[in-house]
Amino acid sequence: MSEIKDNYIDTFFRCATDKEQICEEMVTDHMLAYIVSGEMVVYTKNKRVTLRKGEVVFMRRNHLANKIKQPGKKGEPFLGLFLHLNAPMLKRISSQIMIPDVPLSAALKESYLVYLPQHPFLTGLFQSLDQYFSSGQYPSKELVDAKLLEAVLVMLQLKPELGRLIFDILDPWKPDLADFMNKNYTCDLSVEQFAHYTGRSLSSFKRDFSELFHETPSRWIIKRRLEEAYTLLKQENAAPSEIYLKVGFKNFSHFSTAFKKQFGISPSVIWK
Repeated sequence: MSEIKDNYIDTFFRCATDKEQICEEMVTDHMLAYIVSGEMVVYTKNKRVTLRKGEVVFMRRNHLANKIKQPGKKGEPFLGLFLHLNAPMLKRISSQIMIPDVPLSAALKESYLVYLPQHPFLTGLFQSLDQYFSSGQYPSKELVDAKLLEAVLVMLQLKPELGRLIFDILDPWKPDLADFMNKNYTCDLSVEQFAHYTGRSLSSFKRDFSELFHETPSRWIIKRRLEEAYTLLKQENAAPSEIYLKVGFKNFSHFSTAFKKQFGISPSVIWK
């Protein structure tokens, strides 16, 4: 079977497949993922993680993630349950509960993906949600809201330091522009999307970018991608045909022409 996705009010998702399925997406909301069977390999900017049967992870919003959903080692099909925690819902919950004031560790601050301990509270939560899809009896919005509140409370009980990550929506979200761009310039995003994911209007993004980098976003992105390509060619002896996609170019001819224009030499000469 190809991938089968069930979606309930863009909040609860159930994905099943018996073949490898690859998807790349910007994670725009916080998300809780539970692997019922099979495996899911997740590539973020700074790590590769393989999630296996019974594991639960919290995925932070506003980052690009490549996911490979695949059968397990013994051939069992992939089945994953995903719960999206959107900003309006989290703002409502923040007025109902006491958020733990636990400092974030340096490791958590840099993590896009956080493992949660395997616990009956979490498995029970997802099993109860999955029953709605299995029975065809969909819950009311009020019941879904109650389940989302339950999910947040369980996470905070099992890992209190997550409070500051989960409720980062309470602060005006405007991440460090230099840090975000230097981590994500190879991502397949338009200038408009870069503006959105850095919490700025397009005009504010261009203004802030010019003040910081003294260059237009498009020129800076191409320049940084070419510099990264040059480094890979020199230090890792990678072939030009292998790296142009890795650094963010979609077309090899465009990459080769831009490389020669910037460095005065073709990428194949550097590689040799």
